[in-house]
Amino acid sequence: MEFRVKDLLAIEPMKDAEILSGGTFIQNVVEGVTIMEGPDIANWIKGGEVILTSLYSIRDFSVQEQKAFIAKLAEKSVSALVIKKHSEDISDQLLEAGEKNRMPIIQLPQEVPFVDVMYPIMGELFNNQVTKLRYFKEIHDRFTALSLADKGLEKIIHTLEKLIGNPVALFDRNFRCIVSTYPELEQFEMVEKVHFYEQTSGIKFPHYRQIVKYPELDNVKGHQIVVPIEALNHNKMYLLIGEINKSLGELDLIAVENAATSLSLELVKQFAVAEVEKKYKNDLIEELISGKIQSIQAVYEKANVIGWDFTGAFAAVLFKINRQSEGALKQKGDLADRAHFLVNEAIHHYLPNGIISNKSNLFIVLWKVEKVSKNDTAWMEDIKKTALTIQAVIQKQAKDIDVQVGIGSAVGDIAEIPQSYREAHDALDLGETLNGLASITAFSELGIFRLLRHIEDSSALLQFIPKSLKELLDYQQANQSDLLETLQTFLECNQNAAQTAKLLFVHYKTVVYRLERVREITGMDFDDPEEMLSVRVGLKIHELLQRENAE
Repeated sequence: MEFRVKDLLAIEPMKDAEILSGGTFIQNVVEGVTIMEGPDIANWIKGGEVILTSLYSIRDFSVQEQKAFIAKLAEKSVSALVIKKHSEDISDQLLEAGEKNRMPIIQLPQEVPFVDVMYPIMGELFNNQVTKLRYFKEIHDRFTALSLADKGLEKIIHTLEKLIGNPVALFDRNFRCIVSTYPELEQFEMVEKVHFYEQTSGIKFPHYRQIVKYPELDNVKGHQIVVPIEALNHNKMYLLIGEINKSLGELDLIAVENAATSLSLELVKQFAVAEVEKKYKNDLIEELISGKIQSIQAVYEKANVIGWDFTGAFAAVLFKINRQSEGALKQKGDLADRAHFLVNEAIHHYLPNGIISNKSNLFIVLWKVEKVSKNDTAWMEDIKKTALTIQAVIQKQAKDIDVQVGIGSAVGDIAEIPQSYREAHDALDLGETLNGLASITAFSELGIFRLLRHIEDSSALLQFIPKSLKELLDYQQANQSDLLETLQTFLECNQNAAQTAKLLFVHYKTVVYRLERVREITGMDFDDPEEMLSVRVGLKIHELLQRENAE
């Protein structure tokens, strides 16, 4: 498609022309033609031109000035220098400079007018431009029709493959393949980035080239063009073209650009539809968890519209975004949006058909469970396993946030969902106190600590702190915190002193000494299971009250 120096040499007026130097660079693309009238021509050319000259305007240049002149033309990417002059009048230094700067220097017979060379070049360039414009319109109309017909991402990708004759794939922001025209190319390993975010003719989108190897094809190496495509709300994807069958030409790049535009519009459209659907889903889940159901039949009808199935058993599961520092809690804008997006993306990836909605920093999931019997808890382990995976994925991408999980009981009727939701909320609140900001807590496993949620006056909880523990809490010596920490860890380790020492990074005898001091100060009997239970409950109450005071 491109008109190159080698094509210039094939036109009739150039049949007797002679390449004096730079013969290995006749693949240079020609984008224009001009006659050199002065030595300052490099100041006003655009680049890519064939320059026609008699060298008259630089006849007085020294050898060094001639070299500098050729170098300046090369900086402007001049395609070739065509000189109408006898070869013996052209200095060897000028020819060497042409070779060094990758610019062919061609001698034109004196009897050939410049205009006989200019017109064919201009005609070829004009025809190429018309051809490109026609092709651009044809391709533009084709991809526009796909968008208007709502054919989706997959149809756009397969259409592009047919146009460029190379495999095409679309990856999400985490480089997980969404759709591919050649499954063997979905897996690849980076070898080298060749050009990083360059802008070339044919693709207005920033893109880069890379060399990769394909494990599914016996680690054969190949070139890829990667075009990042961004839409709204951080919805970023990557269009990958594998140059397996051929290198992309100018018309191929036109097709890639139009496909990238079409994909970008498709992402915007998907976002707009998702926002409307999100509000519809949020309203429906709010109706369920609040218990304000006007009509069970209406709920099933609304669920059917968006493809939700409310038959079977469900457990309410809450994912809460907790930022790790006090300053981060107040941060808004891009950071908060990114955290929200990452959590939303992870949950939907691992629960593609889940019943999910969102309120501020809280994601609500009505988790469909397979509960085979009343005492079956396998569903709980499945939820915890998936929740742990989601936490790990988010932690890799956002170090500044924790995701906490609360799990309610499984219920067999949508009318009981409010109960499961309240339990999940209680599991979140108590889980933060008992196990931290990144905990996964099931309400059914809280045991006696569930009672703490039903006491409205927190000061009334003080009566549940046993006298022996109060003695330690009131102890005014400097080592009080060490004693308290050792006692708490000792109880969490089922009164195993060796394990306590390991967790506290202290010597076993140090733990034994501290426990003896606790016994002396408080009179605790570590062999009395009822007293140890009271102490453990008292410690959790103490933590709860401290957190409330801090807030």
